Amino acid sequence: MEQFIASVIVNGNEIRLVTKDNGYFIYWGEEGKARAIKELLTPTGKKPSQENAHKQFLEAVEATKHLKFSKL
Repeated sequence: MEQFIASVIVNGNEIRLVTKDNGYFIYWGEEGKARAIKELLTPTGKKPSQENAHKQFLEAVEATKHLKFSKL
């Protein structure tokens, strides 16, 4: 089951943090339209703690200030 945790909109881009299948995922894309999904993992490939997942989400939010998603 997928559970929504947080969402941020930056310059028309939306980043969502969700849990699914005991893992954390970031959904990226234009506002309301997820175009990419990234599973959050530790450097060793394990599922991160909640604190680490939140940290990675905040890093993604910061990176989104420099990105723009658009149709090709």
